[in-house]
Amino acid sequence: MKRSDSSNPDADTGAPVRINRYLALCGIASRRAADKLVEAGQVMVNGGTVTTKGLTVRPGVDEVVVSGKMLALPEEKKVYILLNKPRNYITTNRDERGRETVLDLVDVKERVFPVGRLDRKTTGVLLLTNDGALANGLMHPSSGVEKEYLVELDTPFSALELPLMTGGMRLKDTGEKTSPCKAKILQGGLRVLVTMHEGKNHQVRRMFRSLGHEVKKLDRTAYAGLRAGGLRRGAWRYLTVTEIKQLRLKGSPP
Repeated sequence: MKRSDSSNPDADTGAPVRINRYLALCGIASRRAADKLVEAGQVMVNGGTVTTKGLTVRPGVDEVVVSGKMLALPEEKKVYILLNKPRNYITTNRDERGRETVLDLVDVKERVFPVGRLDRKTTGVLLLTNDGALANGLMHPSSGVEKEYLVELDTPFSALELPLMTGGMRLKDTGEKTSPCKAKILQGGLRVLVTMHEGKNHQVRRMFRSLGHEVKKLDRTAYAGLRAGGLRRGAWRYLTVTEIKQLRLKGSPP
């Protein structure tokens, strides 16, 4: 899937990698030559000499020294992507059942991951990045990041039900209490625009189900102020510098 044209402003690696691959990533030697450095006793991890070629290290966590020189991965460029998620894509990096994921739609060399989740049937705005600190900040409940959803229902939603939802409600399936939200009735009640800052599992669908309605279609129209704009379903773009700055403000601790 090709991205729409836009500029790319500015990965967290973190995951364990084999020592020979780590040395190769740091530009020290090829993997084969790295194995020879280990055999020669020239590689130290956390103060101890490495004796096993299959050892794994955690980039950014473990201290790796080769011939007296401490290593570090070249800093990877931070990328921030807005995707207009289509239906039937999984919001994970990998699916054990082999289903298509949102990463199949995004063609970048950096290893990005989705910020938060949308279920398989839900469409709309999804942020992907390799900026772990920003992602954690945006997803933390204290950030109060707003998400806006356009909900299409099987039966009309009435004005009498509005305060039951917006004032905070008890979900029938688990008894969980939701926080207050905003809602606007559209199209004679068959569509409702919901704005909320919570993100319980399948929360929007469960809220309407608790009031006797089934969600036919669910589209996230905004996340933290980001909107799809002219992006067609399945297309993506890099965020602008201004958008990134605004996200960083919203993802900062209160």
